[in-house]
Amino acid sequence: MKNYAVIDIETTGLDPYKHEIIEIAILTETETYHVKVCPQNLQYADSKALEINGYNEKDWYGAVKPIDAAIVTSRLLDNKIIIGHNPSFDMSFLRELWDLYNCNPYIDRRYIDTVVLAREHLPYCRSYRLDHIREYLGWSTVATHSALVDVQDTKQLFDVLWRCSWYRRTWYRFRHWFVSWLALPRI
Repeated sequence: MKNYAVIDIETTGLDPYKHEIIEIAILTETETYHVKVCPQNLQYADSKALEINGYNEKDWYGAVKPIDAAIVTSRLLDNKIIIGHNPSFDMSFLRELWDLYNCNPYIDRRYIDTVVLAREHLPYCRSYRLDHIREYLGWSTVATHSALVDVQDTKQLFDVLWRCSWYRRTWYRFRHWFVSWLALPRI
């Protein structure tokens, strides 16, 4: 697929009007963009979200300013087909960021959601969280909830499921059943 961008962000909570982006990863056909964004309003952050995302001041030292992230992301995503794992969530935060800094990229509101693809092609997966899909497909679950790892896995999931054939779906189902039956440890 041409003219696409796979996105993933990490945030300080679930509300785009109250919380903020702290990490962004974008893959296009030609570029990989990954930055940590300096939070401006940590007093509103959800402590559980910070724990899940692994936020600490030391790792975010030297993070980019939100305005710089807004400018670069608006350039990278302008006129692209957006692919993501629940991209509506990510795009709500990016749109809020762009509104704050008057960036106006053209983004079609129709996205390709790998959650929808997973529901179609992996009906026996216990849930459609990216961690559970990784387990179902036998992928590594190390270093998850990093925007870069998540965006790479989302791209891989898209590549696996886009135009997935019935025999491939059957193979994934059989493989998952067989590994579960053998109770092999997952890496």
